[in-house]
Amino acid sequence: MRNPPTLPLKGGGWGRGRNLRSAIGMMRDYKEEARDLIEGRVLFDAPMKRYTSIKVGGPAECLLFPKDVKELRKVIRHAGRKRIPVFILGKGTNLIVRDRGIHGWVVSLTQGMKKVKMDGEVLEAEAGCPLQQLVQFSVQKGLAGLEPFFGIPGTVGGGLAMNAGAWGTELKDVIHSVTLMKEDGEIVKRPQSRLRFTYRNLVLPPSWIILKGRFRLKEGRREEILERVKSFSEMRKRTQPLDYPSAGSVFKNPEEGQAGKWIDETGLKGFRMGQAMVSDRHANFIINLGKATAEEVLRLMEWVERRVYEEKGISLEREVRVVGEA
Repeated sequence: MRNPPTLPLKGGGWGRGRNLRSAIGMMRDYKEEARDLIEGRVLFDAPMKRYTSIKVGGPAECLLFPKDVKELRKVIRHAGRKRIPVFILGKGTNLIVRDRGIHGWVVSLTQGMKKVKMDGEVLEAEAGCPLQQLVQFSVQKGLAGLEPFFGIPGTVGGGLAMNAGAWGTELKDVIHSVTLMKEDGEIVKRPQSRLRFTYRNLVLPPSWIILKGRFRLKEGRREEILERVKSFSEMRKRTQPLDYPSAGSVFKNPEEGQAGKWIDETGLKGFRMGQAMVSDRHANFIINLGKATAEEVLRLMEWVERRVYEEKGISLEREVRVVGEA
Protein backbone atom coordinates (compact mmCIF):
# COMPACT_ATOMS: atom_id res chain seq x y z
CA MET A 1 0.00 0.00 0.00
CA ARG A 2 0.95 3.61 -0.48
CA ASN A 3 1.02 4.59 3.02
CA PRO A 4 1.71 7.45 3.25
CA PRO A 5 1.81 6.60 5.60
CA THR A 6 4.12 6.82 3.75
CA LEU A 7 4.08 10.52 3.27
CA PRO A 8 7.44 12.37 2.93
CA LEU A 9 8.05 15.80 4.42
CA LYS A 10 8.87 18.74 2.23
CA GLY A 11 12.27 20.30 2.42
CA GLY A 12 14.24 17.12 3.04
CA GLY A 13 17.50 16.17 1.40
CA TRP A 14 20.92 17.73 1.09
CA GLY A 15 21.32 21.27 -0.15
CA ARG A 16 23.30 22.05 -3.27
CA GLY A 17 26.97 22.71 -2.75
CA ARG A 18 27.44 20.40 0.23
CA ASN A 19 30.14 17.87 -0.44
CA LEU A 20 29.80 14.19 0.34
CA ARG A 21 32.00 14.32 3.44
CA SER A 22 29.88 17.08 4.97
CA ALA A 23 26.68 15.20 4.14
CA ILE A 24 27.93 11.99 5.76
CA GLY A 25 29.05 13.87 8.86
CA MET A 26 25.71 15.58 9.28
CA MET A 27 23.83 12.30 8.83
CA ARG A 28 25.93 10.82 11.64
CA ASP A 29 24.79 13.75 13.80
CA TYR A 30 21.19 13.08 12.79
CA LYS A 31 21.57 9.48 13.91
CA GLU A 32 22.85 10.51 17.32
CA GLU A 33 20.04 13.05 17.68
CA ALA A 34 17.48 10.38 16.88
CA ARG A 35 18.83 8.07 19.58
CA ASP A 36 18.02 10.55 22.36
CA LEU A 37 14.83 11.98 20.87
CA ILE A 38 12.22 9.36 21.82
CA GLU A 39 11.64 6.51 24.25
CA GLY A 40 10.49 4.24 21.44
CA ARG A 41 12.97 2.05 19.56
CA VAL A 42 15.55 3.57 17.23
CA LEU A 43 17.47 1.38 14.77
CA PHE A 44 20.37 2.31 12.50
CA ASP A 45 21.04 0.88 9.03
CA ALA A 46 17.90 -1.23 9.34
CA PRO A 47 17.41 -3.51 6.29
CA MET A 48 14.06 -2.56 4.80
CA LYS A 49 13.53 -6.07 3.43
CA ARG A 50 12.53 -6.91 7.01
CA TYR A 51 9.87 -4.19 7.02
CA THR A 52 8.27 -4.61 3.59
CA SER A 53 5.82 -7.30 2.52
CA ILE A 54 7.76 -8.16 -0.65
CA LYS A 55 10.97 -8.57 1.39
CA VAL A 56 13.32 -6.45 -0.73
CA GLY A 57 15.12 -3.18 -0.08
CA GLY A 58 18.33 -1.70 1.23
CA PRO A 59 18.92 -0.13 4.65
CA ALA A 60 17.15 2.80 6.24
CA GLU A 61 19.80 5.04 7.77
CA CYS A 62 17.60 5.54 10.81
CA LEU A 63 14.33 3.77 11.68
CA LEU A 64 12.28 5.23 14.52
CA PHE A 65 9.26 3.78 16.33
CA PRO A 66 7.55 6.59 18.28
CA LYS A 67 5.35 5.22 21.04
CA ASP A 68 2.56 7.82 20.70
CA VAL A 69 1.44 11.02 18.99
CA LYS A 70 3.54 13.21 21.31
CA GLU A 71 6.71 11.38 20.31
CA LEU A 72 5.73 11.53 16.64
CA ARG A 73 5.21 15.30 16.89
CA LYS A 74 8.62 15.62 18.54
CA VAL A 75 10.23 13.68 15.68
CA ILE A 76 8.45 15.67 12.97
CA ARG A 77 9.25 19.05 14.48
CA HIS A 78 12.89 18.15 15.04
CA ALA A 79 13.22 16.85 11.49
CA GLY A 80 11.65 20.05 10.16
CA ARG A 81 14.10 22.23 12.05
CA LYS A 82 17.09 20.18 10.92
CA ARG A 83 15.76 19.60 7.38
CA ILE A 84 16.05 15.86 7.80
CA PRO A 85 14.14 13.90 5.14
CA VAL A 86 11.36 11.80 6.71
CA PHE A 87 9.43 8.84 5.33
CA ILE A 88 6.37 7.52 7.17
CA LEU A 89 6.12 3.73 7.12
CA GLY A 90 3.13 1.50 7.78
CA LYS A 91 3.49 -2.26 7.36
CA GLY A 92 5.46 -1.83 4.15
CA THR A 93 2.78 -3.23 1.84
CA ASN A 94 2.35 -1.82 -1.67
CA LEU A 95 5.88 -0.53 -1.21
CA ILE A 96 9.20 -1.27 -2.90
CA VAL A 97 12.37 0.14 -1.39
CA ARG A 98 15.31 0.31 -3.79
CA ASP A 99 18.45 -1.67 -3.02
CA ARG A 100 20.47 1.37 -1.96
CA GLY A 101 17.99 2.06 0.83
CA ILE A 102 16.54 5.27 2.26
CA HIS A 103 18.44 8.34 3.47
CA GLY A 104 17.22 10.23 6.50
CA TRP A 105 14.62 9.07 9.02
CA VAL A 106 12.04 6.35 8.41
CA VAL A 107 9.26 6.60 10.99
CA SER A 108 7.11 3.55 11.70
CA LEU A 109 3.76 3.96 13.46
CA THR A 110 3.18 0.24 13.94
CA GLN A 111 4.51 -0.23 17.47
CA GLY A 112 2.94 2.61 19.40
CA MET A 113 -0.05 3.90 17.46
CA LYS A 114 -2.45 1.01 16.94
CA LYS A 115 -5.28 1.45 19.43
CA VAL A 116 -8.91 0.78 18.45
CA LYS A 117 -11.99 1.95 20.32
CA MET A 118 -15.75 1.93 19.80
CA ASP A 119 -18.14 4.88 19.90
CA GLY A 120 -21.61 3.54 19.12
CA GLU A 121 -21.57 2.45 15.48
CA VAL A 122 -18.28 4.26 14.87
CA LEU A 123 -14.88 2.60 15.28
CA GLU A 124 -11.81 4.76 15.80
CA ALA A 125 -8.43 3.25 14.91
CA GLU A 126 -4.94 4.73 15.04
CA ALA A 127 -2.83 4.76 11.89
CA GLY A 128 -0.53 1.91 12.93
CA CYS A 129 -3.40 -0.51 13.56
CA PRO A 130 -3.42 -3.40 11.04
CA LEU A 131 -6.56 -3.39 8.89
CA GLN A 132 -7.03 -7.06 9.70
CA GLN A 133 -7.09 -6.27 13.43
CA LEU A 134 -9.69 -3.56 12.81
CA VAL A 135 -11.91 -5.98 10.88
CA GLN A 136 -11.62 -8.58 13.65
CA PHE A 137 -12.59 -5.94 16.23
CA SER A 138 -15.65 -4.98 14.18
CA VAL A 139 -16.73 -8.64 14.03
CA GLN A 140 -16.41 -8.96 17.81
CA LYS A 141 -18.57 -5.87 18.29
CA GLY A 142 -21.20 -6.94 15.76
CA LEU A 143 -20.54 -4.04 13.39
CA ALA A 144 -20.78 -4.55 9.63
CA GLY A 145 -19.08 -2.74 6.76
CA LEU A 146 -15.41 -3.70 6.93
CA GLU A 147 -15.68 -7.36 5.88
CA PRO A 148 -14.14 -6.91 2.37
CA PHE A 149 -10.93 -5.55 3.92
CA PHE A 150 -10.12 -8.72 5.85
CA GLY A 151 -6.82 -10.06 4.57
CA ILE A 152 -5.50 -6.75 3.25
CA PRO A 153 -2.09 -6.73 4.93
CA GLY A 154 -1.68 -2.98 5.43
CA THR A 155 -2.41 -0.56 8.25
CA VAL A 156 -5.27 1.88 8.77
CA GLY A 157 -3.00 4.79 7.85
CA GLY A 158 -1.69 3.14 4.71
CA GLY A 159 -5.14 1.93 3.74
CA LEU A 160 -6.61 5.42 4.02
CA ALA A 161 -3.70 7.02 2.18
CA MET A 162 -4.28 4.77 -0.83
CA ASN A 163 -8.05 4.45 -0.42
CA ALA A 164 -7.66 0.69 -0.21
CA GLY A 165 -10.38 -1.35 -1.83
CA ALA A 166 -11.49 -4.92 -2.39
CA TRP A 167 -14.50 -6.65 -3.92
CA GLY A 168 -16.12 -3.40 -5.01
CA THR A 169 -15.75 -1.54 -1.69
CA GLU A 170 -13.26 1.21 -0.80
CA LEU A 171 -12.42 2.77 2.55
CA LYS A 172 -13.98 6.03 1.38
CA ASP A 173 -17.33 4.23 1.54
CA VAL A 174 -17.12 3.76 5.33
CA ILE A 175 -14.95 6.67 6.51
CA HIS A 176 -16.45 9.14 8.98
CA SER A 177 -13.42 11.40 9.56
CA VAL A 178 -9.61 11.41 9.52
CA THR A 179 -7.23 13.02 12.02
CA LEU A 180 -3.98 14.36 10.55
CA MET A 181 -0.73 15.94 11.63
CA LYS A 182 0.65 18.85 9.64
CA GLU A 183 4.34 19.35 8.97
CA ASP A 184 4.68 21.71 11.97
CA GLY A 185 3.06 19.18 14.34
CA GLU A 186 -0.38 20.80 14.40
CA ILE A 187 -3.21 18.25 14.56
CA VAL A 188 -6.37 18.75 12.49
CA LYS A 189 -9.51 16.68 11.93
CA ARG A 190 -11.26 16.42 8.58
CA PRO A 191 -14.81 15.02 8.21
CA GLN A 192 -15.66 12.84 5.23
CA SER A 193 -17.19 15.83 3.44
CA ARG A 194 -13.81 17.61 3.44
CA LEU A 195 -11.79 14.62 2.25
CA ARG A 196 -11.04 14.07 -1.42
CA PHE A 197 -10.73 10.40 -2.29
CA THR A 198 -9.88 9.17 -5.78
CA TYR A 199 -9.10 5.71 -7.12
CA ARG A 200 -6.39 4.32 -4.84
CA ASN A 201 -5.58 7.69 -3.33
CA LEU A 202 -6.52 10.19 -0.62
CA VAL A 203 -5.52 13.65 -1.81
CA LEU A 204 -3.59 15.41 0.96
CA PRO A 205 -0.71 17.89 1.18
CA PRO A 206 2.43 15.71 0.79
CA SER A 207 3.78 16.49 4.27
CA TRP A 208 0.60 15.64 6.22
CA ILE A 209 0.52 12.43 8.22
CA ILE A 210 -2.55 10.31 8.92
CA LEU A 211 -2.91 9.72 12.67
CA LYS A 212 -6.24 7.90 12.90
CA GLY A 213 -9.52 7.25 11.16
CA ARG A 214 -13.11 6.97 12.34
CA PHE A 215 -15.30 4.49 10.44
CA ARG A 216 -19.10 4.63 10.36
CA LEU A 217 -20.46 1.08 10.39
CA LYS A 218 -23.83 -0.60 10.97
CA GLU A 219 -25.05 -3.02 13.59
CA GLY A 220 -25.46 -6.57 12.37
CA ARG A 221 -25.60 -10.17 13.47
CA ARG A 222 -22.13 -11.35 14.44
CA GLU A 223 -22.61 -14.75 12.79
CA GLU A 224 -23.59 -13.19 9.45
CA ILE A 225 -20.70 -10.71 9.57
CA LEU A 226 -18.26 -13.53 10.31
CA GLU A 227 -19.62 -15.56 7.39
CA ARG A 228 -18.99 -12.67 5.01
CA VAL A 229 -15.45 -12.29 6.37
CA LYS A 230 -14.82 -15.99 5.79
CA SER A 231 -16.22 -15.75 2.26
CA PHE A 232 -13.95 -12.85 1.31
CA SER A 233 -10.99 -14.60 2.93
CA GLU A 234 -11.60 -17.76 0.88
CA MET A 235 -11.85 -15.76 -2.35
CA ARG A 236 -8.55 -14.07 -1.53
CA LYS A 237 -6.87 -17.42 -0.91
CA ARG A 238 -8.17 -18.83 -4.21
CA THR A 239 -7.18 -15.88 -6.37
CA GLN A 240 -4.01 -14.40 -4.83
CA PRO A 241 -0.48 -15.81 -4.31
CA LEU A 242 -0.47 -15.59 -0.52
CA ASP A 243 2.26 -18.20 -0.13
CA TYR A 244 4.99 -15.88 -1.48
CA PRO A 245 6.12 -12.37 -0.47
CA SER A 246 4.60 -9.68 -2.67
CA ALA A 247 3.63 -6.02 -2.60
CA GLY A 248 0.01 -6.74 -3.45
CA SER A 249 -1.47 -5.50 -6.72
CA VAL A 250 1.34 -3.90 -8.72
CA PHE A 251 -0.75 -1.86 -11.16
CA LYS A 252 -4.01 0.06 -10.92
CA ASN A 253 -6.87 -1.24 -13.02
CA PRO A 254 -7.07 0.92 -16.18
CA GLU A 255 -10.35 2.09 -17.71
CA GLU A 256 -10.13 -0.79 -20.18
CA GLY A 257 -10.51 -3.42 -17.45
CA GLN A 258 -8.49 -5.34 -14.89
CA ALA A 259 -4.72 -4.99 -15.14
CA GLY A 260 -4.23 -8.68 -14.39
CA LYS A 261 -6.32 -9.62 -17.46
CA TRP A 262 -4.13 -7.63 -19.84
CA ILE A 263 -0.91 -8.94 -18.30
CA ASP A 264 -2.24 -12.49 -18.55
CA GLU A 265 -3.19 -12.01 -22.22
CA THR A 266 0.38 -11.00 -23.06
CA GLY A 267 1.51 -14.40 -21.80
CA LEU A 268 3.51 -13.06 -18.88
CA LYS A 269 2.17 -15.29 -16.11
CA GLY A 270 5.15 -17.15 -14.68
CA PHE A 271 7.67 -14.87 -16.44
CA ARG A 272 10.62 -14.12 -14.19
CA MET A 273 13.74 -12.05 -13.88
CA GLY A 274 16.11 -13.55 -11.36
CA GLN A 275 14.08 -14.28 -8.23
CA ALA A 276 11.21 -11.94 -9.14
CA MET A 277 8.27 -13.53 -10.99
CA VAL A 278 4.86 -12.56 -12.34
CA SER A 279 2.56 -14.78 -10.30
CA ASP A 280 1.05 -17.72 -12.19
CA ARG A 281 -2.04 -17.38 -9.97
CA HIS A 282 -2.75 -13.66 -10.40
CA ALA A 283 -0.88 -11.75 -13.10
CA ASN A 284 -1.09 -8.39 -11.29
CA PHE A 285 1.14 -9.72 -8.52
CA ILE A 286 4.93 -9.90 -8.68
CA ILE A 287 6.25 -12.36 -6.13
CA ASN A 288 9.62 -12.81 -4.47
CA LEU A 289 10.70 -16.43 -4.96
CA GLY A 290 13.09 -16.13 -2.05
CA LYS A 291 16.10 -13.92 -2.75
CA ALA A 292 14.84 -11.28 -5.16
CA THR A 293 16.40 -7.83 -5.23
CA ALA A 294 14.51 -4.60 -5.67
CA GLU A 295 16.31 -4.13 -8.99
CA GLU A 296 14.91 -7.44 -10.27
CA VAL A 297 11.39 -6.50 -9.19
CA LEU A 298 11.62 -3.06 -10.82
CA ARG A 299 13.07 -4.45 -14.06
CA LEU A 300 10.23 -6.95 -14.22
CA MET A 301 7.65 -4.22 -13.61
CA GLU A 302 9.13 -2.18 -16.46
CA TRP A 303 9.09 -5.21 -18.75
CA VAL A 304 5.41 -5.85 -17.98
CA GLU A 305 4.56 -2.20 -18.65
CA ARG A 306 6.39 -2.29 -21.99
CA ARG A 307 4.86 -5.57 -23.17
CA VAL A 308 1.29 -4.60 -22.28
CA TYR A 309 1.67 -1.25 -24.04
CA GLU A 310 3.27 -2.77 -27.15
CA GLU A 311 0.75 -5.61 -27.49
CA LYS A 312 -2.45 -4.04 -26.10
CA GLY A 313 -1.88 -0.30 -26.41
CA ILE A 314 -2.67 0.11 -22.70
CA SER A 315 -0.51 2.17 -20.34
CA LEU A 316 -0.42 0.60 -16.91
CA GLU A 317 -0.15 2.93 -13.92
CA ARG A 318 1.67 1.66 -10.86
CA GLU A 319 -0.25 1.10 -7.65
CA VAL A 320 2.86 0.22 -5.65
CA ARG A 321 5.05 3.03 -4.43
CA VAL A 322 8.78 2.97 -5.17
CA VAL A 323 11.07 4.83 -2.77
CA GLY A 324 14.75 5.03 -1.92
CA GLU A 325 18.03 5.93 -3.55
CA ALA A 326 18.21 5.22 -7.27
